[in-house]
Amino acid sequence: MGIINKYFMVVESDQPPQVFLNETIPKIGKVIELKTEQLPNRVDAAWLQERFSISRKALIEKLRIFNRGTDNKHLYDPNEVIPVLENLKVTNRRGANRKK
Repeated sequence: MGIINKYFMVVESDQPPQVFLNETIPKIGKVIELKTEQLPNRVDAAWLQERFSISRKALIEKLRIFNRGTDNKHLYDPNEVIPVLENLKVTNRRGANRKK
């Protein structure tokens, strides 16, 4: 038997998918774990920072227009900011390019 890798699939839907634990999906594999997550109405910068590993300063700058809190307490609607953060390339390249 070869090495078995673990893959994750994220499904967003109004209703849960019809997949069951220990079910074998043809040409994909066996379902060994099911999780569900319900997002809160408002999340703070620390919650987003932990989830996306972005510095607090960069996070606040990039999401300034989505802020629902005050200047000191940054609160965001996760349904608005998570798609933005998933498609945002926050990391800046610094330093000289290395020749290969």
